[in-house]
Amino acid sequence: MGTFSSQRRTPWLSRLRPRSLGAQFAVALSAMAVLIVVGGATAFLALFATGDAARRFSEEQLARARHTQDLQQQTRQIERLAERMLAADSRELARQTYARIVSELDALDELTARMAASEDMSVLDLHQSSQLFRNSAHVLAQLRDAAARPGADDASTAAALQSYREEMHAHAQALAQAAREQSEQLSRAHQAAVLRVVDAARASAYGVVAWLAFSLVAAWLIARVFLGRQIIARLQQVSRSLLSADDPGDAQPLVAVRGDDEIGAMARAVEQFLSDRRQLAATRALLEAERLRLTAIIDNTADSIVVLQDGRVLQLNRAAERMFGLIPAQAAGLPGDELLADFDWRPGDGAGTARDALARRRDGSTIPVEVSLNPVSAGAGSLLVLVIRDATLRRQAERHLVAARDAAEAARETQAVFLANISHELRTPLNGILGFAQMLRRDGSLDERQARGLKIIEECGQHLLMLIDDILDLARIEKARLELHPVDVELAGFLQVVCEIVRIRAQEKRLEFACEPAPGLPAAVFVDEKRLRQVLLNLLSNAIKFSDTGRVTLRVQPVRPEAGRSAGGLRFEVEDEGIGMNEAQLARLFQPFAQVAEQKRRDGGAGLGLSISRQLVRLMGGDLQARSRAGQGSVFSFEIEAPAGGPMNRAELAHVIPPEPGHDDRPDPRAVVRGAQVLLVEDNAINRELVVELLSAAGIVVSVACDGREALEMLDRQRFDAVLMDCLMPVMDGYTATRALRLRPEHRDLPVIALTANAMAGDRDKALAAGMSDHIAKPVKLDTLLATLAHWLRPAQKV
Repeated sequence: MGTFSSQRRTPWLSRLRPRSLGAQFAVALSAMAVLIVVGGATAFLALFATGDAARRFSEEQLARARHTQDLQQQTRQIERLAERMLAADSRELARQTYARIVSELDALDELTARMAASEDMSVLDLHQSSQLFRNSAHVLAQLRDAAARPGADDASTAAALQSYREEMHAHAQALAQAAREQSEQLSRAHQAAVLRVVDAARASAYGVVAWLAFSLVAAWLIARVFLGRQIIARLQQVSRSLLSADDPGDAQPLVAVRGDDEIGAMARAVEQFLSDRRQLAATRALLEAERLRLTAIIDNTADSIVVLQDGRVLQLNRAAERMFGLIPAQAAGLPGDELLADFDWRPGDGAGTARDALARRRDGSTIPVEVSLNPVSAGAGSLLVLVIRDATLRRQAERHLVAARDAAEAARETQAVFLANISHELRTPLNGILGFAQMLRRDGSLDERQARGLKIIEECGQHLLMLIDDILDLARIEKARLELHPVDVELAGFLQVVCEIVRIRAQEKRLEFACEPAPGLPAAVFVDEKRLRQVLLNLLSNAIKFSDTGRVTLRVQPVRPEAGRSAGGLRFEVEDEGIGMNEAQLARLFQPFAQVAEQKRRDGGAGLGLSISRQLVRLMGGDLQARSRAGQGSVFSFEIEAPAGGPMNRAELAHVIPPEPGHDDRPDPRAVVRGAQVLLVEDNAINRELVVELLSAAGIVVSVACDGREALEMLDRQRFDAVLMDCLMPVMDGYTATRALRLRPEHRDLPVIALTANAMAGDRDKALAAGMSDHIAKPVKLDTLLATLAHWLRPAQKV
């Protein structure tokens, strides 16, 4: 029960105890001060009360002693006055004496009355004796007065006087005796009162001593409980925790002192300090291990490391010792200039940037090095850490790399020149083959065998032209010279043209073809129409080529803009139900000149289409993906960036691709160009004959010049509506002739169209920069040639 009560009281006392140590000190000192003040006040009040009682008693006893003395003196005085009255010679003197006796008796009565207030019975005896004495004196005075009258009986009067004189004397003695008894009574009362005062003072002294003893015991208990338990014991616990902090062990250091006062806060701070100290010791051990590890790494690293302080060597590793041929004792204190010859010691813009320098060895020789400067702030002053690497092998490798780069650039330029020349040389005869094949097919007198032979010649020429274009595209991609030319494209018309071309090929193989455009497609997009058509036709042609039955599907879906981008895109997917591919074939699918199908399906391809298509898709912001399983068909898909465009510009579209039949609302180009005067500048006789035949059949009047100089002379003599200019010619090429032509005011607006076999990247830009109006690549397609002339010819200029 006691334990339970203690447990119930402890939280209550803890809640009452102040949390601040200063407040606890104040409470303890205040309690001690209260005990001391109360004890002192009690002692003071006890002593004051004892003294006051003694003072009052002394005053009272002194007053009674004075009264007793006055009583005795008055009694003797009355007694003497009575003797004097009896012995008076005259009546008058006797009366005066009697009056004085009466006065003294009145004073005696007043004194006895005051003394009678103390309820002392002896005072009543004194008062009674006084009254008797008064009566005797009064009778004696009357007798004395009667004896003095004439005719009085002297004998009887004298006898009466004698009798009352003896009675008065007896009363006087009784009064004196009563006064003496009163005096003795007062003396005894005084002694008793003194004893009582002494006893009271002793009792007060015992009480003061007891209270002081209680105060000292209470102060000792307060000091023991407060100072002993709350301060000293807790401080000793903190001290023991500090002394045991260095004991081995992994346990978390704890200080078993709790509380919200300053000692509790100090205990928590000590506990945190001990924890930080142990953690600091662990960190110091880790840092020491790390220092040893870093020292081992630095000493064993291949790069030379030198530390300078105030421009002089402070420390160097083993690699630096080997590089400079110095031991640490020899290198210590050496200026940095003795290690690095003519080196710029300024850190520069970026710390750690490697710079070339020459390292001077002990024997005076120098070696090329790379040096990086790293300033470090330290307590002993600024340090400069040099990381030095032998650059001999790098210099040699750089020389080899420069030579290899120059050789590669020369080879690339040679390749570009070769491709340009071979393209030009191949396109020139192809121009004649395809051009005359087009002309001969227009002849209605050909029999079936001749028409079939011309068709085979034209198809072979077109296949060769396609191979040339693929090789040129691949060369442009490898040289990063292939550029896109995006325009606003009407998406519905674009898809219709592609589908019409593919549907014809699918029908030839009895395959089903479907185009599935998703809802929400934009009306127009900003893309490179030619390159996008090239990719789609390649994928769809492959799907038809490698499918014997089933269906080929083209799906088109809009792509929402990604986070941080405002423009969306398009997703294209081509799916077939053909022969499919295995994992090995998929791995080689996009490699140049790779043909993964069996031999019988390789006819008509060089293995460049998918490689070029993937690169084109990447240029358009996407990537071409393929998934397939053998015998289950294939799916090719890609996404491209295709911002929604404005209305399609039909004039621009005519420059990219000739209008498809049935999709052009312009007048027939033949009607526009019929009767026009055109100057053909061409050095190749076959090409001249071909173009003349093609244009003449369309009703165009053609004049011929064999080089640029001859063309300028003919322009001086004759006016033409347009000029078809070859670019590479003897005497004067087409670029020079065009620049000279544009210098003449009358020919500044004359349409000059480049008709050339130069179809490499940049050839069109080069022609336009020379002042030409447009560019047509050989082999020439009649429809493209007539459409371009119709675009640039102005009927008002026709002769």
